[in-house]
Amino acid sequence: MNKWQSWVTMGTASILVMSAIVAVSAPTRANSVQVSCKTSTSSPKVILSLAKDGTPKDYMMLNFLPKYFSDVNAVQNCQNTAKSLQTVYDTGSSKYLTADKLNDQAVVCAVERRGIGCNHYSAKVLFILKPVDNPSQALYEMLGSDFKQAQPSDARTLSRTYTDTKPTWWPF
Repeated sequence: MNKWQSWVTMGTASILVMSAIVAVSAPTRANSVQVSCKTSTSSPKVILSLAKDGTPKDYMMLNFLPKYFSDVNAVQNCQNTAKSLQTVYDTGSSKYLTADKLNDQAVVCAVERRGIGCNHYSAKVLFILKPVDNPSQALYEMLGSDFKQAQPSDARTLSRTYTDTKPTWWPF
């Protein structure tokens, strides 16, 4: 092996070792967000727990209101939604919640970007509402204040509501 090849080999090995060290020691954001379903109140709620500077803080994201769900369905939908949203936060796969009609069913789903609906191949349906429910209105009423827009969407000007899963105050 000549001198040039040996320098290239040593340089490449150094870069690979440094990359591995950086990858292992880099903090992960996924561990900072924990999504759970709290059933200790009158209606189940999806709660986000954020750990910032070692201090956890809870934010209510979705409230499974009795007008949209039976008691049993509310708990089951809350638990399934919390599990799905944990995956969304861990993978960064979806950035918005939206409501839509899918196969004549009112649904709420997680999507990658504004402009796509629950029928998009990358959309993740979180829960199904009653067919008579207005999905956008239901989503707006279910959202916690930290995730809710100032006013509900106007059905005449906007076909779908999009709620950011990481509001502007998001700490990371």
